Amino acid sequence: MRFNKLDLNQLVVLDALLSTLSVSKSAERLFLSQPATSCALARLREYFEDDLLVSVGKTNALTPLGSSLIKPVRDVLLQVQTITRARPSFDPSTSTRKFTIESSDYVINIFLSEVIRRASVLAPMMEFDLRSISPQTPNNLENGDAEILIIPHYATVQGHPKEELFEDKFSCLVCANGVFKDKEELTTDEYFDANHISVEWGGGRRITFDTRVISASNKHRKQTIVAPSFSLVPELLVGTNMIATLPHRLATKIAKQFSLKLLPCPADIPHFTENVQWHKFRDNDPSVLWLRQLFKETAATIIGRDINSEKILVKRHSKTKGTQVGTTKKTR
Repeated sequence: MRFNKLDLNQLVVLDALLSTLSVSKSAERLFLSQPATSCALARLREYFEDDLLVSVGKTNALTPLGSSLIKPVRDVLLQVQTITRARPSFDPSTSTRKFTIESSDYVINIFLSEVIRRASVLAPMMEFDLRSISPQTPNNLENGDAEILIIPHYATVQGHPKEELFEDKFSCLVCANGVFKDKEELTTDEYFDANHISVEWGGGRRITFDTRVISASNKHRKQTIVAPSFSLVPELLVGTNMIATLPHRLATKIAKQFSLKLLPCPADIPHFTENVQWHKFRDNDPSVLWLRQLFKETAATIIGRDINSEKILVKRHSKTKGTQVGTTKKTR
């Protein structure tokens, strides 16, 4: 099919060439032979009256026109993809849809793991490709390499719709047999005088929200160890006198699994909100709508579970205090 004398099939090849800067890599991505891909490039050059892709030393680079075509070509293909997926109804029980989701391992641990369990029952043939957030995440959403992001409010990508999922705060983890074993809470001085395990994740070593906040203040936190993910923190923390500051839900879960103690964080770190975000062209995609609803239902369940747990803890604490008071009076 041609539009303004352009063979629209060539747009797929053009998109691959613009993103890979390589005829061979484009051929591999599109399951074409290199000669066929080279011929397609020649036809594109003839149509646009521009080289599009040129050799610079041992590498290739885009011409100014080639660079200007990256976003509009990808946007066209994303819109076509949305059209081809349109159906009068969506049945998750028979859907073979594959979602590529980028998030932190914190979100995977305390939220997406529950989503996957529910989806395995409701949509048994659906597939999920879970990837770590990186400095490339905004571009991955823009170009369609990532369909869904679950990211903190401060990291959302401008120009694309989003929804809040849940809020969390920060708590501290310490070794249950370390110097803080008898503490019910830490003082600010104890917190900032201690050695810490922090997390920086992704290829660009992105810092966490708590590190960002503390770095912007006049306080200094000695980061003795920098871990590449939240999931490695407990193994590094056990048997030390260090402190790890983690999102509360994850810290609570880890404390139950390891010989670690959960304490309130004395540093002034605001709560943060995790958001789900999707490409604007997928706003009415029925499968994305279904997954967003599953996200919201799962988040509501987790929040309700946390509220009930807090109520139980408060009741236990109140009973313990009452028993202690009664015992004291009887002794007197």
